[in-house]
Amino acid sequence: MTLRWHCSYNGAVTRVWRRGAITALFASACFLGLVSAAAADELVDAGPAPVVKVWLDTGKLTVETWDNPTVLVTSRGQVTVDHMSAQQAGPAPRSISVVSQSIPGPNGSVTLPAESFVLPKLGDGHQAVVASGSGDTTVEIPRGTALVVAHVRRGRVTLSNYDGAFVAHVRTGAVVLDRVSGTGFAEVMRGPVVADHSTFTRLRVRTALGNMLFRGCTSHQIEATSAYGSIVYDNGRFQPGLAHFESEHGNVALGVRGSAQIGAHSGSGHIVSKFANDAQINGNGRDAQASVRGGGPMVTTNARNGSVFLYNGSMRAHPELQRDLLQGRPASPAFRALEGGQTARPQARPHAPP
Repeated sequence: MTLRWHCSYNGAVTRVWRRGAITALFASACFLGLVSAAAADELVDAGPAPVVKVWLDTGKLTVETWDNPTVLVTSRGQVTVDHMSAQQAGPAPRSISVVSQSIPGPNGSVTLPAESFVLPKLGDGHQAVVASGSGDTTVEIPRGTALVVAHVRRGRVTLSNYDGAFVAHVRTGAVVLDRVSGTGFAEVMRGPVVADHSTFTRLRVRTALGNMLFRGCTSHQIEATSAYGSIVYDNGRFQPGLAHFESEHGNVALGVRGSAQIGAHSGSGHIVSKFANDAQINGNGRDAQASVRGGGPMVTTNARNGSVFLYNGSMRAHPELQRDLLQGRPASPAFRALEGGQTARPQARPHAPP
């Protein structure tokens, strides 16, 4: 993935990674400077609201918050750490531009198109910490961290107990958002995205070959799309805003906890609803409208070559829907959490495409 930061920083530095057949160009002008590298296991005094960026070629990256105004980077691999003052870092980025990227799929190449994502206003005066290398790495960041950017080519990104702006990208592996709040962009080319008990002001998430599981989440604005993956928003709430879930070759399952006004479409499958008496359903086999608890925030779903499942609460209370969702294919790591209620810990490997 290529991220382009829109900012006014003199002396831009361009970093190019080449691994096999993929070329990743990072035009990271805002927060990559010509500074001396420190060793891993480094404690950096970066203030209470830094910008933290981590790039790993391989490995599991875990980003957690703590109550100290410092950034601690601990790694089992080879990681260098750069620290930039607020003056060196320059203004915080206002948006990111993600270029188109492709990956081999079951029916040829799968491409995610280019798009732009606007970040919330971060203000100025942020110090920056940039870590890069490979190997399992844990980064402890201040609770008030302004922005987290995490890229892992092969492995996993886990972001825990963070409230702020974030960008997470994995080429092959998984992204896990555990009790995360704020605004962010997440992308996995091959593998799942799992969000657990998180609250999103605005979230854009997409996969090429990977399922998505949102469990116990609350969303004001969310757009989730997948090429070859199913999407499950289980036991979730919606606040005033826009919500859209779409899969090209997978199913979409929506478990509502609270009120919502749902518009559902299935291109080649069917729509299955399992609500209590607090919902009104209208429509035919491939298009339906559901008013849950008198209606509420607008939610749209589209399974172009799959089915749509609408239900109250958690799918664990509707085992027949769960069987239909997983019928004919092995449960991926992202969906095993629906069976026993445990926190999903997906492995860094692709799931079986629906």
